[in-house]
This record gives sequence, structure tokens and C-alpha cells, in this order.
Amino acid sequence: MKKNLLLCVVLCSWMFGCGSTDGALSTSTVTPTIDTLVMDSDVVSWVDAAGAKATACAATSFPATPAADSVNVVVSSKAYSNTGDQGLPIRIESATISYVPANSSTPAMAPEFQTIGMTIANGSTATIPVRVATQEQKMHLQSVLACNNTIYNYYTKITFNVTEIGTNKKTSVDSSLQLRFSDFVDK
Repeated sequence: MKKNLLLCVVLCSWMFGCGSTDGALSTSTVTPTIDTLVMDSDVVSWVDAAGAKATACAATSFPATPAADSVNVVVSSKAYSNTGDQGLPIRIESATISYVPANSSTPAMAPEFQTIGMTIANGSTATIPVRVATQEQKMHLQSVLACNNTIYNYYTKITFNVTEIGTNKKTSVDSSLQLRFSDFVDK
């Protein structure tokens, strides 16, 4: 398990950098920081007819729509020193979530798009929740992953599209994590 986690961290660093990239604007830099490097996304929770947790997997025990999973990304803006800390505010326009299979048994997955539209004053930070595992993705994977030990691993990159208000300069910054889809044991 430790070897797999280390391998994932090394490969994520190699593929996506060291967790996040900074973006340069006219008066400031923007930096995203993700709150987790590995997320386990359970595609189904087993429930029996009475609504309690089931002891065995059966097709009738799946909920209609599993809950989406999100991560929190803290986005910070910092003025360049030559601006006298008078940088302009930024607007986080959107996020694109990209999925790269970590092994040959994990199928390709289309990117997801999330509109954000949040303004951050220069020198400030904001926590942005980003859906990395949608209800639709989980429902699609239920038929393949339910009732077995299969895990689909993805190197997942969240790319924020940022605009500096006042100059209209645009940049993209990203942060990454490992996302694992499976029918994890319900607790």
C-alpha cells in the first residue's frame, strides 16, 4: 500500500508538477492548494429494504443517485512587491477537471467543467469546493465496480481559469490529486 501511494505521488508530481502551479497576472500571482492528495470515491452504498446498511451486495440495494464527492481548493492571490501590495482583484471563472487513467485497466474518462464566477480581492484567499466525482460518473461506474474489489485510479488535475479584473489578463492554474473509484466497504 505504501509503495502504491509513493508511486502515485511520484507519478502525479511528474505528470502534473508538485501538486499545483502558480499563475502570473499583471499585478499578482495566483496559487491553488488542494486539501487532499488522494480521494476514495465510493460508487455505491448498500442498503436493505428498511434503509439500513445491507450485509450483502444486490442490484436492488443501490441508491438511485449516489452523492458527488468534492475537494476543497484554497486559491490565493498575492500582489507583486513592485505594486506596493496594490494588486488588482481576480475572478475565478471556471474549473476543468481532467482524468488520466493511472493504469491500463482503468478506462478513459471525459473531462468535467464547473462554472465558479468567484471574485477574490488581492492578497486574499478563498476556498472553492470542486466536484471531482460526479453523481453521473458514479452511476455509470456502478454496473462495473459494484460488488467486487476493482478500483479505477485516475490522476486528476483541476485547472482554474482566472481573470485579473481591471487588466482582463487571463491565466490558468492547476492542482492535482489521485482519485480512486470503487465499491469501497461501507462503514
